[in-house]
Amino acid sequence: MQIYFQKVFVHKIAIDMRSGFERLTYIVEQEMGKKLSRGSFFIFLGNNRKRLKALFFDGSGLVLLSKRMEKHVFMSVVDLNVDEIDVKDLELLFHGATIRRTT
Repeated sequence: MQIYFQKVFVHKIAIDMRSGFERLTYIVEQEMGKKLSRGSFFIFLGNNRKRLKALFFDGSGLVLLSKRMEKHVFMSVVDLNVDEIDVKDLELLFHGATIRRTT
């Protein structure tokens, strides 16, 4: 299975990390105003930024990923001041790096 992400969206407000498929789908569609379609990847962080969840559609169904940082925290998405990042930034974010934007 090969998965390609064309768009990576970040939800800026911390979520309850117990949220599952239904709640995250609601957030994507109602709060973010986006569609869960192939090629789109949605990132959600918890309050303490030690946990990340990601939701995407792979063509046959929804996939929910969860990651917990052991020693560090995920960067604050609010620091980005954007709701979309590129795939290279996704990899950095997933590994706990800080993404900086210059204006």
